[in-house]
Amino acid sequence: MALLLSVSACGGDDDKADPKPTKTTASASPTAQAQPKGAHGVTYEIQNWDQYADDAAVLAWKTAFETLTGSINAHKVQPGMAKQVSTKVLRQFVAGVNAAKKNRWNVKPVGKVKVDRARSTGSQATLTMCLWGTSVGVYEKNGDYVGKPDRFWLKQTATLKLSGGRWILTSFKYKGKCTGGAPA
Repeated sequence: MALLLSVSACGGDDDKADPKPTKTTASASPTAQAQPKGAHGVTYEIQNWDQYADDAAVLAWKTAFETLTGSINAHKVQPGMAKQVSTKVLRQFVAGVNAAKKNRWNVKPVGKVKVDRARSTGSQATLTMCLWGTSVGVYEKNGDYVGKPDRFWLKQTATLKLSGGRWILTSFKYKGKCTGGAPA
């Protein structure tokens, strides 16, 4: 089983239900900005970036998970992680980093991701993300996948809150699969 799946097992929502969500406007632009590389050696390449390049919640999610996976490879929490996530999510992330250090696990330098849905209501955003299992899974030092390889799109629902002008990841959970074949 992938480390991110096991770490997220206790993922829940910190908040009560909010008003009915509205679809986040993601505008495809012929001059969409280039997708940024991860700051800690791991980049989550969003396959449909051109549609979400201007979505601050999607970028915050991308940055938080790149920081987590960069921390897994470094076997220590990378700078800025605590500012990107809630205390509850930070505990989950630190548990994953500690497990990776103990077991000498690592992740690939590029994770393949696509945004299935992005919705926001006021200061809350809900994202449905699809992560290609073997590109975001955890590997032994010798390169063997930890557990049974997930050769499908894992479905993750994430919640972010706007706080101090910044989107903060407050919860995430994996449930089910997304449709579609392997990434290009």
